[in-house]
Amino acid sequence: MRQRAVRVIPQKAITIAIENPGWGRSYGVVANISTGGACVLTDARFLPGESLQLLLSFFREQEMVPAAGRVMWSTGSPATGPLRYGLQWMGPTHDPRLRSLIDQAGGPS
Repeated sequence: MRQRAVRVIPQKAITIAIENPGWGRSYGVVANISTGGACVLTDARFLPGESLQLLLSFFREQEMVPAAGRVMWSTGSPATGPLRYGLQWMGPTHDPRLRSLIDQAGGPS
């Protein structure tokens, strides 16, 4: 059985810049995040299976954290507000700095 990653609802905003080779740069906000991926709200449109290059900006962090993600699902309609995307981190275990920032995002334990 596959173990699920613990999702954290950020206590402070995590913003995200999303690079898609076909569409350029878009921006969004992280609704929840884990060591397995993130749920992102954005006005941009992506298709399930698309690979995205990401830059995450955590509260009070001077440098953005690069990551790669794949769109696993989406919900919503541009007519009713931002779209919601489920992103799965791609590649081997990601950057230890990203892992640490994810752990801290939910606030004090």
